[in-house]
Amino acid sequence: MKAPAYRVSRRRFLRDSTLVSVGMIAASCAPGTSTPTATQGGTVKKGGAFHGAWPYQLPPAHHFNSFVSATAILGPSSIYVDLMQPNLGIYNWGDAKWEYLLAESTKTSGNAYEVKLRSGLKWSDGAAVSSKDVVTTYTIGRMEGFGIWSYIDKVEAVDDLTVRFTYKTLTTLGERLILRNSIRPDSIYGAIAKKAGDLFAQGKTTASDEVKAVRTELQALRPTVYVASGPYKMDHSTLTASQVTLVRNPGGLFADKVNFDKVVVYQGETAEVTPLVLAGDVDYATHGFPVATDKAMQDAGLRIVRGPLFTGPALYLHWEKAPQFQDKRLRQAVAHAINRQESGTIAYGQSARAPKYMAGYSDGIVENWISSADRGKLNSYSFDRAKADSLLREAGYAKGSDGIYAKEGKKLEFELYFPSDFADWSSAAEHASKSLNEFGIKITLRGAQRAQQLTDFNNGNFQIALNAWGIANPHPQQSLVRPIREYSVTPAGGGMKYPLKATTTTAGEIDWQAMLDQSAEGSDIEKQKPIVTKLTLAYNELLPAIPLWERLGNNPLNTQKRVAGWPPDGDKIYQQGGGDNFAVKLILDGRLYGK
Repeated sequence: MKAPAYRVSRRRFLRDSTLVSVGMIAASCAPGTSTPTATQGGTVKKGGAFHGAWPYQLPPAHHFNSFVSATAILGPSSIYVDLMQPNLGIYNWGDAKWEYLLAESTKTSGNAYEVKLRSGLKWSDGAAVSSKDVVTTYTIGRMEGFGIWSYIDKVEAVDDLTVRFTYKTLTTLGERLILRNSIRPDSIYGAIAKKAGDLFAQGKTTASDEVKAVRTELQALRPTVYVASGPYKMDHSTLTASQVTLVRNPGGLFADKVNFDKVVVYQGETAEVTPLVLAGDVDYATHGFPVATDKAMQDAGLRIVRGPLFTGPALYLHWEKAPQFQDKRLRQAVAHAINRQESGTIAYGQSARAPKYMAGYSDGIVENWISSADRGKLNSYSFDRAKADSLLREAGYAKGSDGIYAKEGKKLEFELYFPSDFADWSSAAEHASKSLNEFGIKITLRGAQRAQQLTDFNNGNFQIALNAWGIANPHPQQSLVRPIREYSVTPAGGGMKYPLKATTTTAGEIDWQAMLDQSAEGSDIEKQKPIVTKLTLAYNELLPAIPLWERLGNNPLNTQKRVAGWPPDGDKIYQQGGGDNFAVKLILDGRLYGK
């Protein structure tokens, strides 16, 4: 993890995994009605500062256009967006319910989903927060590919504080797609939203040249300030290459609830932030710290939170260029032949774990959707080379004098293609290669920068490759979409070309595309669970991708200097995922305060 290019690429990848879960497909549970309250433990103090960290660059490289997420300073790609441009709600993962932010309430009636905003909120430029801001956000979002537009055909202001989203297709994915997008100010983006809205009203689409021209105008927009509706706003005079300070926004959301007067965000990726963490200058950080740094932080007395990220590396086997793996027994043998927990431990120590259920989505989500009886049917693919050998022999393979399995004179010899700028995935590739070579499947490694490796993957230029499994989303559909659509159907080059229909012994006939759609249709998750169960059993048997391990966070908490109120280890707050950051939620809830 030495090269800056790796660190930026790695964070960008994990950021995109979260944004995909919010922007493309998401889950729904009944919203909570709780509002932030101060912690009851100890004396809560107002004032002081919270110190965090996030990578950004100064203008003009980065800017204040929060619709250009990748280069917006503390924009939607940042965990700090809910402090300045909040979403409508935040998901409480531990209790499986929504809590409202800008929204005060929601209701569903037929094919309409209405959001009522809190009254009396002000943007930092003095404008009132209103339904106009939400309509502007989602009108531009239609142009920008917000996933909710796959399911709705209209968004409109009912009154100053009420917005109605009209579904063309009901889905339990819709609530997250609506509630978890940062709401941007109409005062900055309204003119562009009107142009886009007028074009859509004329029947134009995102493929139309006219809409593309408006999108180009949006991408080029460079506001001079970051207009905020949250409890904090940016003090632009403090923005330097090393840090920026957020100060109270008196008219903003929960301005009277949060305890800190300031939030200081230090700039930097892992290399820059590590000494600040160890010196006690940073209270909390989300960076991907290597094992040695993790130990040094513990030695320094810092607490480490290892919350779920719901994703990690997996082996993808090209259906045509590695045709031997069309036999599911070979895929199963590979899963048994690699000590996946050892692989994760080498890469991340305690911050990686091999999945128990091998369901294609995180173990923590499986138990919410699959009954205990059906979970008992899932193969954990424990490290067992004798079992792997038995599967290969059953499939007609035998070891030659060179120790390589072969059938009818054709050896199991393949190239494993991995992103060389992802240090953790490079480690996983090396471990998998060594394991399979020792077992009797000959592997040759080939590495390339992630941008090139992903392009080649999407174009189908590989035999075996590392790519991601899992998505930080409470609904399994998003994760199961990943190997079937994202990496097999969506790419113009066909990706790994995994077939869309299959026969299984555990789940019968499977039509992946149809069942993925059915698993999210309607508004009743209880009706979806049998479909998700069938998909899960099929995935576990066929292994469209072979998960190696799930990455966990290793977030340092400094409990010794500035910040009090951190809940004890094991608190449900540390189950937060998918962009619903636990530290930001604790600030908004008033549970964190200065010493």
